[in-house]
Amino acid sequence: MAKKFLSFLGTSDYKECTYIYTQENREIECTTKYIQEALIKALCDDWTSDDKAIIFLTEKARKNNWTNEEVIERRLEEKLKHNKNIDVVDVSIPDGKSVEEIWEIFDILCANIDDKDEVIFDITHSFRSIPMLALVVLNYVKVVKDIKLTGIYYGAYEAKELVDDKEIAPIFNLTSFDELLEWSQAVNSFLKYGNSMHLKEISVKTIKDGLKNGNKNYQEVNNFIQRLNDFTNCIYTCRGKCSKDINKNPNTKSIKIAYENMEKCLEKIQANKNDSVKPLVPLFDKIQERTKDFKNADNFYTGMAVVKWSIDNNLTQQAYTAFEETIKTYVCIKFGLDETIKDHREEFAAKALKIKAKNISEDKWIIAQKYRNDKDYRETLKNIVSGLDEEISKLSDTLSQKRNDINHFGYKDNVLSYEALNCDIKNLYERFNAYVEHNKI
Repeated sequence: MAKKFLSFLGTSDYKECTYIYTQENREIECTTKYIQEALIKALCDDWTSDDKAIIFLTEKARKNNWTNEEVIERRLEEKLKHNKNIDVVDVSIPDGKSVEEIWEIFDILCANIDDKDEVIFDITHSFRSIPMLALVVLNYVKVVKDIKLTGIYYGAYEAKELVDDKEIAPIFNLTSFDELLEWSQAVNSFLKYGNSMHLKEISVKTIKDGLKNGNKNYQEVNNFIQRLNDFTNCIYTCRGKCSKDINKNPNTKSIKIAYENMEKCLEKIQANKNDSVKPLVPLFDKIQERTKDFKNADNFYTGMAVVKWSIDNNLTQQAYTAFEETIKTYVCIKFGLDETIKDHREEFAAKALKIKAKNISEDKWIIAQKYRNDKDYRETLKNIVSGLDEEISKLSDTLSQKRNDINHFGYKDNVLSYEALNCDIKNLYERFNAYVEHNKI
């Protein structure tokens, strides 16, 4: 593990100018032909001999600007190796004039980056396909070698200005573009798989840096990602109930509450006109579109949304759990019961569904001790049983069997394959969805 500065040296006879890099309210200047010299001065001043500046050279770049035998001012090797703080290494690469040579450059780049390195990348003199290739390599080694990209920089000679007879050129920090790429990948992962962990990891890293630099706009982004993470984890753990008795940490106990608070946080970001946050808004709009089924949903429609979400994101166990409980919610609402009360769900809705599905005669009903002498209870249960359609009771019974198959870890007779479980949940959901359309509550 080390800090590494990576740069490509070109072949041109570069013109001298004064590069300026602004960092934490101070300006660092370096008058030179070579952006590498300026960047190393600005960014690597506190590095040690364990760290490296790696300059990638084609044969022509080496001849023209690294070891030029005719023009002293074009010997970058001598300029850089005067810096005793870090180890300066030159690495030969092909010209990149064919696909094979581009792959060779890819391999060389990867070989010069080690596990957990902290990498600064200079793209100023990168030629042809190198900038694109560099981004691919950097994102590749983030995964393969767990590196940390600490900066991408560009010396903007073409943006120079004449100040007091001195040509001044800015150094642009382009790291935010790589961060935007990572945000895009994380949002895409969420849209495809319903997983918010990548977004949370980026927010912890990026937002920490943003707040450190005094950008309070990132706090709103952090709040949104945290609420999104609450929302997805509530789905993973089937926190489908929303009721008045959820007071402490409601974001972690209710899908509906987590969603509503996520929406409030997103509205603040959408109204924010800050340039650092603005590129993220269209990405977050996609998340809003993906989760729209949860908007203004009561307990029943939250359940339906969770079943669909779980099916779409291959969360089969969550789908079965949410589905069986959502049918109970449907029965409670249909027959005027409170779906948030346990006895209403289990002693009325669940029991009535089982009696109807199994066609159990009244004399064989298993009644809880506390209700055995309660005539009102028995009468209510009879009304629900008689009012239930066979379609919904059979569907509930099928769901219960398959949910048990999953919850018993496959330790049952006639265990189902995962293909069957995945296929069946889709078919059962479509059946119930069609049923609800014709039997609205």
